[in-house]
Amino acid sequence: MSRTRFFRSGGKPQGDPLKAINHHHTLLKAQEVADTMQPLRDGFGVMRAGVASHDHYVVVYTIFRIASEIEKQGVVRGLAEHIQQALQACDSYYSRCMCADVWTAHELEFSELDAMANMIELHEFQLKQLTLAELHAAARKLIARTQSTGGEVYRADIDLKNMKPMQQQKQGVPA
Repeated sequence: MSRTRFFRSGGKPQGDPLKAINHHHTLLKAQEVADTMQPLRDGFGVMRAGVASHDHYVVVYTIFRIASEIEKQGVVRGLAEHIQQALQACDSYYSRCMCADVWTAHELEFSELDAMANMIELHEFQLKQLTLAELHAAARKLIARTQSTGGEVYRADIDLKNMKPMQQQKQGVPA
């Protein structure tokens, strides 16, 4: 019997193969974990002090949602209840701060403080078990889910001074 399909090569490799290997097969480095955790720690610190802006809240809430996506990926399992408690704490904090449809910062209550502080430590543990590709996959899934439900997605600098709406990518055209 003859072959109906001929061999087709995958083409020439694009980019640096060592960079691709590091992206897909090595765990995040300590500095990458620290850089990823810094906006979360900063946002939590100002929330604890009672001077958080809405942007700080959004960063903390989003990172907890990313932690939930990591849990769903199955890379690090067993944190679902802690993540749910932290998200509920975020929801109660948000409802207290937005009670008059205007953001008014409040301090965290003890139960919220405990749930969020616990989740921050667990999220750092999660990050230490991930590759960069797995972290990006979780973030992409969260972005897609948010956009598909009509939510807004923001691109922010590390210091949160420039938060602007993220442009939705058109199929086949990178943004």
